[in-house]
Amino acid sequence: MSLLTPKKRLLIGVTGGSASGKTEIARAAARAAAPLSAIVMAEDDYYGDHGAKPDFDPAAFNFDHPASRDHDLLARQLAALKDGKSVKAPVYDFTIHRRRADTRRIEPADVIVVEGIHLFCDAAVRALFDLRVFVEAPDDIRLARRLLRDVNERGRTPQSVVGQYLRTVRPMHHEWTAPGREHAHLVIHNDAAAARPADHLASFFETLSLPVCDAIDRFKAERAGR
Repeated sequence: MSLLTPKKRLLIGVTGGSASGKTEIARAAARAAAPLSAIVMAEDDYYGDHGAKPDFDPAAFNFDHPASRDHDLLARQLAALKDGKSVKAPVYDFTIHRRRADTRRIEPADVIVVEGIHLFCDAAVRALFDLRVFVEAPDDIRLARRLLRDVNERGRTPQSVVGQYLRTVRPMHHEWTAPGREHAHLVIHNDAAAARPADHLASFFETLSLPVCDAIDRFKAERAGR
């Protein structure tokens, strides 16, 4: 990637399939921005307020389709942050599938990293990113990581995790998320995270994030006028 002109802020989009490792890579990249300020934002906070609809059925709703997101709001708020303005970001409650009444104030940072599976599906959102990163991981690796995460951290049964994966997660990935690879400046291959010991994962993802960190270093140098 070439940062053609010095920018006040660097906006990075990190996408890839569910459980591909994009969140960990986004966090590692944000840490690498020091001493500049950095924030990580999640596209998951921008689900539409679907639970407000009287006929809403969470068991039947397809949360893995881009239409489940409020990309118009995300685009407006990312543009505002890039312009140096603070925003009141939505706070999504996954237990009731509603936006909470309170919001989260986000101040503009030098480096803004956004992660989510549908970031490159919307042209307006996609165009805002100075650097677009796609994290590629095989389906079996993603299923293994999602299964471990949802059973251990979210109290779900293996049957429910696998059922949702086969019903919507996998087909929506191949229809919507995977084509985003064509819009990426960088493609990071993650084919081993599920097999790594937990105490080695941080260093593993820091290594995976090095191409993103290199771009951040170039941004730092341009801001410094070197």
